[in-house]
Amino acid sequence: MDKPRVIAHRGYSSKFRENTWDAFEGAYSVGAHMIELDLVLTKDRKIWVNHDLEMDGRLVRDLTLEEAKVLVPGSMEISEVLSWAQERGIGLYLDIKDREMINELTEVLKDFGHGASIVVSSSDDFPFMRRFKELNDHILTALLFRNLLPPEDMVTFGKKYHGDIIHPCWEDKHSFPHTLISEEDIRHMTSEGFEVVCWHEEREDELRELVKKGFWGITTNDPAKLVSILKES
Repeated sequence: MDKPRVIAHRGYSSKFRENTWDAFEGAYSVGAHMIELDLVLTKDRKIWVNHDLEMDGRLVRDLTLEEAKVLVPGSMEISEVLSWAQERGIGLYLDIKDREMINELTEVLKDFGHGASIVVSSSDDFPFMRRFKELNDHILTALLFRNLLPPEDMVTFGKKYHGDIIHPCWEDKHSFPHTLISEEDIRHMTSEGFEVVCWHEEREDELRELVKKGFWGITTNDPAKLVSILKES
């Protein structure tokens, strides 16, 4: 079994401010394979790396990119992080927070994303993901599942909405969420043509259990810890 990819959730976010250069450089320096980051759209229709759609009581859509960057020192727009990642050979896992950016995102990704270097996801917005895949068939797409579902149902959704990756986000569904999905479940989804990525986890005991499952990737706020565990196996 191949080892899972280490996907740094918003960068090395257990050590640095999430979605900033410090967090991304930190994740790269400890050996993460991919960085998960969030994308929102500004007033001047620039794609800004940030999780929230509202900052200091103002909608990000009402802020220009430069105004937004002032609120989060060390933040960046998508084109900057794409160039940075390409130079370093690290993958990006893009979580879309605003479906209105589909044309802008398609344009900025046209020269990137061939193969597994880019994954695009959107929380529970499966119609958006299908439309995005129709416009960008060279880019891997992930469907994020917040609710507990059997693997057969996730496969059905994956096929309907043209996903490449099934990504259950179940970190808050159980004290020991590794018990919610089995190796057999993952083998079944893989046999149906999907890779499987799991929720973010930082506890060492849980990470050790997840590593055994056969995930394509594991997201974590503490990529250094997961990299260290993988080096032991």
